[in-house]
Amino acid sequence: MEKLPELPRMRPVCLEDRAFLEATFRAMRPDVSELNFTNIFMFSHVHHYQISSHNGNILIYARSYAGKPYFLAPIGDNNIPGTLTAMMEFMVAKGEPPHVELAWKGFVDGYIARGHEYAWEANPDNADYVYDTRELIELTGRKFHKKKNHLNRFLREYGPVSEYKRLTPELVAGAKDLTERWCQEKCTVETPSTYGETEATMRALDNMESLSTVGGVVLVNGRVEGLSLGEELNPDTVVIHVEKANSEFVGLYQYLSSEFLRNEFPGYKYTNREQDLGEPNLRHSKQSNNPIAMVEKYRVWPRKA
Repeated sequence: MEKLPELPRMRPVCLEDRAFLEATFRAMRPDVSELNFTNIFMFSHVHHYQISSHNGNILIYARSYAGKPYFLAPIGDNNIPGTLTAMMEFMVAKGEPPHVELAWKGFVDGYIARGHEYAWEANPDNADYVYDTRELIELTGRKFHKKKNHLNRFLREYGPVSEYKRLTPELVAGAKDLTERWCQEKCTVETPSTYGETEATMRALDNMESLSTVGGVVLVNGRVEGLSLGEELNPDTVVIHVEKANSEFVGLYQYLSSEFLRNEFPGYKYTNREQDLGEPNLRHSKQSNNPIAMVEKYRVWPRKA
């Protein structure tokens, strides 16, 4: 790992940061999906992640899909009030609205809610959806009746010509082809996150051997038609970074999700499938899978800004 620069200096997040950041995040046992090196690395060209330090804390500076700058909450426990002051002063000096995005509840409870210097509010568009892993694998019970019917239809119509496989180097080209086809169908200027998601997926696929994420694909007639990428977020939870499938195959999403978790992460109690970004179709899809909890994230800003 290249030594972290001190604020106000910054540098881009790079692969060499993986061991250091993964160890840091692992010790935190995070619930929020952003506290994961793969997530940060694969979206680093989308959100322009920059890394720095202050008071021995790790700082990550980013830009939203709309290009608006923000900081993640500082990572560490060394003089957090002083670190927050330095972060806000940095943004003010650049003429930017000083604030933190995607702060987790423990950070807000520990450093923000007890004082009067900062205001905060929940950001529901970025709340993570959490599911019971066993429920997503088995799809049993009345609440999964429609999903189970879709799965059964896929197995009935395509079971003999389909198979699940762990993603290996020889299957990456097919996974990238699926990602391109998915974008041709889904990517629009009205939903810029779809372009960002496509770029992030390609970046992950190009660096699979250097990341901790595990991939799974579904082949139909020998062609990759479903792709999922995921890894441990904390000892109880797997996080799903990517889930894409050819929508022409009814039930393929259910088959992909079930087989990926069954084969790669059966020992994890919970599955974090990240946020919906306020996009209606994505929100409907995530809600229809019957989440058991939401991991709230917060926006924090100085009261006198």
